[in-house]
Order: sequence, then structure tokens, then C-alpha cells
Amino acid sequence: MRSFGLADGADGADGADGADGADGANGTRVDAGKSPVIRPIGISPALTKRPGEDWFRGNKWPPADLAYPFADTNAASFPYWAWSAFHFSIVALAEFVKIPGWDLFDLQAQAPIPTGAGLQAELDELQELMDYRAGVLSEALAQRNNISVYWAGLLMYNKASHPATYRLSQIALRVAQFQAMHYKFNPGPPYGQPRPRASQLSPSLMPPIDVPGHASYPSGHATESYLLSGILARVMPPAASTPTTATDPDSTPLRRLAERVARNREVLGLHYPSDSKAGKYLGDQSVGLLEQCPSVQYLIPIAYNEWN
Repeated sequence: MRSFGLADGADGADGADGADGADGANGTRVDAGKSPVIRPIGISPALTKRPGEDWFRGNKWPPADLAYPFADTNAASFPYWAWSAFHFSIVALAEFVKIPGWDLFDLQAQAPIPTGAGLQAELDELQELMDYRAGVLSEALAQRNNISVYWAGLLMYNKASHPATYRLSQIALRVAQFQAMHYKFNPGPPYGQPRPRASQLSPSLMPPIDVPGHASYPSGHATESYLLSGILARVMPPAASTPTTATDPDSTPLRRLAERVARNREVLGLHYPSDSKAGKYLGDQSVGLLEQCPSVQYLIPIAYNEWN
């Protein structure tokens, strides 16, 4: 049985609304159009060895006074447990795009982008939601780049206590970000064009944070949240996925959390309600495809055993 280790600095850098201001692979923040410039110049050995000259002058590694160098190991490959969850999620994403149908969802049939009076009704609702910003701002800001910590707090887990569950959650986030970006750029007919942000149409919404650098429909946060809730429902105890209201299948702790994250983006004026509805549909429909990925099929029983 393969084991799981702690992930490196990139783990936990889940995307904001599908990858806003994506964190770097080493966990550092990378702002759009900027990159840190660090060019220290030190002393390097000569590229060409001169007759009678050692490669390095002075101290060596291993130390020169050892009778023999350290022995080589018999490692045959990079160990599975040593992959960071972030990088392994990209491996799983490569598996996901091989599953037929990932790019064939008809979002507009399920959550059409309204025009005319329907569009104005959405903008009016967003104006009313502005009254609630002060109450949700701290929470919504915390959810910009790190929504998975809310799921981790639901039944208390982390990458040390439940490494397979954590790895599964990172895969869900990467796939959801990919899905959201694909459909944001290709929303499909009849709308056809990437949807403008609500504040482009109604400047008085004045979002309290920078508007993400990609189109509005579908909501990336909603896609991530519902896909994450869907895959974790396969492994977490029934308490996380049992409806609290018999007539409402969405009244589970996992799905209520997804609903809350998506709604917070509307309160900030970043998404229309129809964006959230489309993201919910996309996330829900992607769960079944994600389960067909070999890496996910391997992880699910291990993650399940972490809880049972």
C-alpha cells in the first residue's frame, strides 16, 4: 500500500474563482504581469577542468577526508507519497481531459444567461445584496484564494491527518478551475461571448476587491465548491452529506457550504446569480467524470478508510 506524505509549499494554494492571481508553484504570490527578479552571482567552478586541478578548491561534499563517498541508493522511481498534492492534481487533470464529454456540457440549457428584463432583475438583486457586504466581507476575502480550509474545518481534517482526502480535494479544485476557465471562454450558444462582469454593466456595484481577470459565467467559486463537495461526499462520514431537510437534497452540510461560498461572490458584486447556478451545474456534472480518472479511483477508497 502506498503511503502519503506532507505536501510541499504549493499545496493549499487553491485558486480564487478558478485561479485569480494564481499562486506560484512554490506557494508564493504571483501578481499579474509581475515576477520577482533575483539574480545573485556567486563563485562557480571552472567549466573546463585544468590539468592537475580538482573540480573544487577547498571544502568538498562529501567531505574529502572520508575514506569513500556516500553509497548510492537503489531508488527506482520518484515515490508516489513524495508528490506534492498541488503537482499531483495536475497529473489528475491530464487524466480528466481524456474522459469524453468534459467539454460538452450545455450550461446555458441549465442556467441561461438572461437578457433584457431578466438581466436587469439580476443587477437589481446584486444592488440589494450590497447591504450585506459588511457582514460577509472578512469571510469572502478569506475565500478568495483558499476555499478548501472551510471544507477542512467542516469535520476537521488536514493534509497530515487525512492526506488522501486532502489530495483528493486538491484534485477537485484543479479540475474545477480548468472546467470553469474553459466554459468562461466558451459559454456556448446562444450567448456565445465571454460574459462581462456585473460591475462592467453597473459601475455602482463597486466590488470591494479587484475584479478577477476573466469572464463572469460560470462562477469559478461555485464550480470549485460543488465539485469539491461532490467528491468529498464519496469519502466523508454520512453526517457531511445527509440532508437536514427531507425535501431539500441541497440541505447537506457539504452542499450548504458550497452554496454559501458561491453566494458570497454575489454579495461582493463579482457574480450574477445565474453565474452561480451555472457553476453549480458544472461542478455537479463534473463529479462523475472525475471519478473515472485512475488517480481518483485509487484515492477514493484510501480517503474513505481515513474516515471509517
